[in-house]
Amino acid sequence: AEAVAPRWARTLIFALICQGVQAFMSYDGGATPASLDTIQAEMDNSWTAAEFGLLGSMDKIGMTATSIIWGRCLQLCPPKLLLSVALFMNACATAAFGLLRHKGVMYAAA
Repeated sequence: AEAVAPRWARTLIFALICQGVQAFMSYDGGATPASLDTIQAEMDNSWTAAEFGLLGSMDKIGMTATSIIWGRCLQLCPPKLLLSVALFMNACATAAFGLLRHKGVMYAAA
């Protein structure tokens, strides 16, 4: 391993990439429930309690549904490419969720 990179560089890469990805994913998973009050106030109370419940759970539903495919994709595709594409898509969906105020788009982006 020393031939590839010194120990401090590998530790830095681990801290920045592995832990940074986890922090980003945790932020993404907690942003929806934390913003429900703001969404309700900005959209003139046009959401029902059931719609809010569905919106708050969509990230968990999405993780469960995609986990079925994710394992097979990791076997077929290069992991770095797959992770890069997934993080880019996650960033785009998070931006769409924060910027757009349409129920369908927010459900898809959550």
